[in-house]
Amino acid sequence: MLTSTNNNYKMILCVCPNPAIDKLVFLDSFKTERVNRINKEFSYPGGKGVHVALGLKELGEEVMLLSIWGGTSGNWIKQACEAHGIACYGPEIEEETRTCLTIKSENSSLETELLGAGPIIGKKEYISFFDSYEKLLKKATVASMSGSWPKNSIDASYAPFIEKASLLDIKSFVDCSGSLLTAALGKKPYAVHINHHEAYDIYKSNNPTEIFLSLADYCDVAAITYGEKGLYLSDGKKAVHALSKVENLISTVGSGDSLMAGLIVAHQRNYNLLETAKLGAASGAANCIRKELGMFYKADVERLFDNCNVNVKELN
Repeated sequence: MLTSTNNNYKMILCVCPNPAIDKLVFLDSFKTERVNRINKEFSYPGGKGVHVALGLKELGEEVMLLSIWGGTSGNWIKQACEAHGIACYGPEIEEETRTCLTIKSENSSLETELLGAGPIIGKKEYISFFDSYEKLLKKATVASMSGSWPKNSIDASYAPFIEKASLLDIKSFVDCSGSLLTAALGKKPYAVHINHHEAYDIYKSNNPTEIFLSLADYCDVAAITYGEKGLYLSDGKKAVHALSKVENLISTVGSGDSLMAGLIVAHQRNYNLLETAKLGAASGAANCIRKELGMFYKADVERLFDNCNVNVKELN
């Protein structure tokens, strides 16, 4: 059984500068250059860091969520998170938070995602956001930083957030890509999660061992996800491959974020590398069988954890 730390002194701070309303829509079929009529639609709180926070809460951890809340859509996301027992912080702005669409059709198991542009922030909003971060960090033992930033002209990144956490001896878990990932690695976060596409963009390799060896100088723990092929997790000395198989898949949206929640919880509870990989893989897989996007049920994680296939390999 997965038991919570139940310790108010172990608060987890989730940083999500670019939240979203995740809208799931169902069609008979999706055709380009045609009128497509929606049969059903559902809305959920979204954004990578929001998904992480929801997963952490489902697994029994105490969570603080820092975000930039834009207009009525931002307020809707904030209220939805608070309804799940998540304490929400951060500046409120007039421009609306983005909406992201996931389109599913009855004649295909595939899904199409359209990611909204979101608001534009300036120096004022960024300073307010960082000030809130510094205050909340004093109550945290782990800081999770996930996803993109809203459009801005100030070259916003997670680098100063990681640096500030390090000064307070607080471990950073980071999930981002491209130039944001490069900047984050320069500050040596504790853990990094990327998918294999994001890894290839930087290291031009699909080999997890090669990627782990390249990442070893920049983080203590590295997680690379390969979709249905599972998770590869390394502490720089060993690598674990973990795979949780599920049937009746509903959606993969938010699976990487749910996996990230599992990795953080494992860290909070002092799991070893193999147990950490199992919890991460089980959390990511559980996300795929819950109809609400970016969420999972603890009971599904427990079942998948017990049946997770793992293999351990020494790194060269």
